[in-house]
Amino acid sequence: MTVASLAILDTSVYIDNLRSGRFKQEILALKFIVRCSAVVLAELSRGARSVEMRRFVDGLAKNLRVIAPTEREWIESGKIICHLIAERGYDVNKTREIHFDVLIALTARRIGAYLITCNSKDFLAIQRYVGFELICW
Repeated sequence: MTVASLAILDTSVYIDNLRSGRFKQEILALKFIVRCSAVVLAELSRGARSVEMRRFVDGLAKNLRVIAPTEREWIESGKIICHLIAERGYDVNKTREIHFDVLIALTARRIGAYLITCNSKDFLAIQRYVGFELICW
């Protein structure tokens, strides 16, 4: 019996696909069971200006199992952000932005999921501090 692998799609994949259909075929061909990060849902909800986008986000929340960061992951994320700031000199805006990415990576690691993104630069930086499976489109 084969155990199916899990995957979490990063916000960047959803947004790029919604704007251009860029990843339609890749998403349809996924051989993973997709889980949705609560952080990704929050990011998508924050930017959902249209009725269609709000429906899309609501559909994700309704149809996919949503995985949220734990208290320990929130604490660990702060420590990782501190390292990234020291290493890369991120400003306040970049720090806020990448903090969500760290939480997504920590959640993916916990459930043993691949994290699929088109934001390779930030997730490769995070991967120096968090061991997780990464697929960059």
